[in-house]
Amino acid sequence: MELSKLSSKGQITIPKQIRKVLDVEEGDHIAFVEEDGLVIMIKGTLQSLHDLQDSVEDGKVNRLIEKLHMNAKDNGKVE
Repeated sequence: MELSKLSSKGQITIPKQIRKVLDVEEGDHIAFVEEDGLVIMIKGTLQSLHDLQDSVEDGKVNRLIEKLHMNAKDNGKVE
């Protein structure tokens, strides 16, 4: 897990390791998708968005959300 601090202007610095995973650099677009309180950040390209849509359609994203909610509940972070 990586952490970043929110500035007074609502900005964050994306940690280097996450930038490497997303394969993004200065000037690239980032897309944020919210589902049930979970925010997914992906590279803002048409291909990345299509890949995410495919993952949603085959249920991968929903399974991930369920797993994260269960882990948070087990750790006492969700009621």
